[in-house]
Amino acid sequence: MNLWMTFLLLNYVTFIFAEDDIIVQLWKKKGKIRGHVLKSGKGKDYYAFHEIPYAVPPIGHNRFKEPIEAEDWNGILNTTVNKKVCMQNNEIAYTKIPDSMEMSEDCLFLNVYTPVRPNNTGNVLLPVLFWIHAGGYFYGSGAYQYWDPKFFIDAGIIVVTMNYRFGPFGFLTTADDVIPANLGLKDTVLAYEWVLRNIHLFGGDIKRITIAGESAGGFSVGFLQLSRKLRGKASAFIMESGSPLSPVAIQEDPRYLAFSMGKALDPTFNSTNSKDLLNVLQQASALDILMANVRNERYPMDLDARNIIWVPAIENADNPNAVVTSPMHEALMSGDFTQAPLLTGFCTEEYRFFIRNLNIEQIQTKGESFDRNASYIMHPNLHVSKSDLKTAASKYRSIYTNGTFESNPGAFVKYLSGDIFIISGIRHAELASKFSPVFLYQFSYLGEMDGLSFLPNVTGSDPVAHTAELKYLFGGVEGFAGEPEDYSQSDQLTMKRMLALWTNFIKYQNPTPNSNQLLNNIIWPRLRAGDMQYLNINSTLEVRYNPKSYKEVKEVLTEYMQPPLTVF
Repeated sequence: MNLWMTFLLLNYVTFIFAEDDIIVQLWKKKGKIRGHVLKSGKGKDYYAFHEIPYAVPPIGHNRFKEPIEAEDWNGILNTTVNKKVCMQNNEIAYTKIPDSMEMSEDCLFLNVYTPVRPNNTGNVLLPVLFWIHAGGYFYGSGAYQYWDPKFFIDAGIIVVTMNYRFGPFGFLTTADDVIPANLGLKDTVLAYEWVLRNIHLFGGDIKRITIAGESAGGFSVGFLQLSRKLRGKASAFIMESGSPLSPVAIQEDPRYLAFSMGKALDPTFNSTNSKDLLNVLQQASALDILMANVRNERYPMDLDARNIIWVPAIENADNPNAVVTSPMHEALMSGDFTQAPLLTGFCTEEYRFFIRNLNIEQIQTKGESFDRNASYIMHPNLHVSKSDLKTAASKYRSIYTNGTFESNPGAFVKYLSGDIFIISGIRHAELASKFSPVFLYQFSYLGEMDGLSFLPNVTGSDPVAHTAELKYLFGGVEGFAGEPEDYSQSDQLTMKRMLALWTNFIKYQNPTPNSNQLLNNIIWPRLRAGDMQYLNINSTLEVRYNPKSYKEVKEVLTEYMQPPLTVF
């Protein structure tokens, strides 16, 4: 009897191991990867593969170089856990690195989550969400701990997330081929090309891939939409709270900032030779580069989200790997982008997220510095002539207040929300809508699920801050905490609606392909230049017109901006 029970037990264990051994042979490679089973939002099994290497580690002589496709390997690579995030200053990051993870330059990995078992996908191919993480180009990760995809899985969508280099490691450039521009964007492109080659192995349809992201991830989505490198290789785009038309999304004097880094690392460094700088950067420790105090002395304004310096740059179009090759605003105006459906929008008061460490008096002090400096109100990247700066700044400020920003901090916060995130995003949507379908939204719902109740309230500003909509889409530290059932019925309803709209768009390139009682039977109209229709997402869903003082700001900017038209 004991021998018979032992025999049965051994066979049972063998069967379980066989069921759990989820192996995928990568496309035209020797290497294989092992995944594991996780639970979706509805408790269903799905299949997860973490930290799949898509690039050679960018260390040693590969530091500050364009990414190279990962080398093949023999045998089976265990891809069942996320451990690494890219180099970032945890002290200033809005989302701290989870205790289970470590920081490393060797961080170029992607993750694949699929509702169908690989190697047994059948004939039906599923739509794919390629998610680019947020973080202001100075923190964050695509790891499972940050972005739990379980609710998209329940909708029958494959989700891919990834890490990319940011900060100086991703966006410092000598504006030549010694330290090429936009390494972080090129990482993203290489990861996307991996998806194009391999996603069918996980049940994905390469003809139905939506590139999506929020904040800096939204910037990247827009840059990829504009890039000739990926022209026609995506079926749709989702760009949340961030457009490459933002005045802060581009650095116009990258060589100056790059050599400022050299000086910060070595005060005796006086060379203007790109190769000399590369040698200094490759010899320095990663931590020294990360913590170096590099400031843009040519634009010394000190304000969160307005003072980021390591961002993309326009590069030489002769480089076959170039991603950003022309002024973004001009490219959108001429239709020089992937003309595919776009879902885009903003939260009602984006900048509230960034005043977390300021009191009213400090906000007023910041406002007073803008009152005194017309070049702060009219960002230098808008290319307004010096002779017009004061007049243009005065007109711009008057849209938000009849007084000063110092005396009206609520108006100052509204201006910053518009200047950094909202106005540029609406302009991007308006220009793109002339060539392809665009669906514009405003997220106005204030609930507990967003986890942002700790943010200060400023009289005269709106309450719904940057990142709020993410909490109704993802789990993980960038999503919401706990389970949906822990929150009010109103929060749960908003989450269901957000997921229905987003997953419909990923599947059908239309957020409301038909009437649905969950969505109040509303049909989200395409944006049309002129009436500027958009969907207001609150406790109800409502079609509105002419969002957020856009027409008034547009009138000022189009009057005073001068070529090259890069941002808005």
